[in-house]
Parts: sequence; C-alpha cells; structure tokens
Amino acid sequence: MQLLTKYKKQLIAAALLLAAVPIFLAAASFFIITPDKKYVVSEQNAKHMHAGLVLGAGITKDGKPYKELQARLDTAADALNAGVVQKLILSGDNRFAYYDEPTAMKRYLTEDRGIPAEKLVPDYAGRSTYESCERAAKIFEVKEVTLFSAGSHLPRAIYLCRHFGIEAQGIASNLEANNSTRRELLARVKAVYNAHLIGEHTVLGEPLPLRQSEVPY
Repeated sequence: MQLLTKYKKQLIAAALLLAAVPIFLAAASFFIITPDKKYVVSEQNAKHMHAGLVLGAGITKDGKPYKELQARLDTAADALNAGVVQKLILSGDNRFAYYDEPTAMKRYLTEDRGIPAEKLVPDYAGRSTYESCERAAKIFEVKEVTLFSAGSHLPRAIYLCRHFGIEAQGIASNLEANNSTRRELLARVKAVYNAHLIGEHTVLGEPLPLRQSEVPY
C-alpha cells in the first residue's frame, strides 16, 4: 500500500510538471517577444530602409490574396510609393500545386497597385515566419528590413528577424484575422522554441543578395 501511494505521488508530480511546462513556455514567450512592440512604427515614423518584407497570409482557390494578405500588400505598396522602402520581398508558400502565394502577391501589386515588377522579389520558400526571416538573412542577405503584416504578428516576426541578425521594424496593416489572438499565443511559444532549441527545416541555397537582384523575376 505504501509503495502504491509512493507511485501515485510520483505520477501526480509528473503530471503537474508536464502541465507547468507549457505555462512556463507561454509566459517566457510573452515576456521575450512583447518588448519588440517598440519596433512597430507608423509609415511616417519609420526608418527608411532598402528592403521591405511582406509576409504571406493565404490566397483563394483562384489565386487571389485573402483580404488579410491584401491589406498587408496595400500597406507595403503605400510604403514603397512613399520611399520608406525601395524593394519588396514577397515571401509565401509555394509547396503545393495550384498554390503560389508569392506569384499572387506580385500579380496583385503589379496589376492592381501599379508597382513596377523590378521592385518586387518573390521568395517562393517562405513557408513560415521563421523561414521567411532566415531566408531574408541567408539568401537575400539583408541587414535591415521593414516588415509588413498584421499588428498582432509583427512582434513575433521582428523577434525572429532580429534572431537572424537583421535590424527589423514593422508597419502594421489595418486588418487582423479572426483567430489572431489565439494563434499568436501558440505561435510565440513555437518561435522561442525554434529560435533557442530546434529550428525549422528552412529551404536554403545559393545567396542572392537583394541589392544585386535588379532583374525582374
């Protein structure tokens, strides 16, 4: 009976420990990433940088940007026209047939917003925020970048870009997804885990420095 009681106590202790781990990670993620909000700026207060990075947010079956992505693209287009950035990296998912975020992003900016194609650089392997930031650092070799995304997403994206040695600021779009708060609670935990424990399997390759990418894609 005493042995059974001992095992029972050990099981309870183990269960409490397992329950505490996600709470600890969530708290740590909140305190680590939240300070990066100070780098979320308005277009008027933004530091002028050569590179902008638009982070994907999904496209429809007929290849149109979702409204959340369109809002990010509109914000980026306005910043480009205002001279806040000189070029835009369009980073999105292109893993599946008939799903090509970067091409949809480029088409919208050229056809609907009149942005010259030579100002746009599609990144076809930006499958996640972590991968978009890593590729910005290692493929496009940017040292500083202005990020365009939803306000709730920007602190995490800024944190990850800075993890890869990029000086980053963010300009928020005016539209949030319905599940943005719930999504960010989990995504920030994952970001800290990826940054400090195990990273994602980012597709890398030969560097293509952005300042030398003058040929339209």
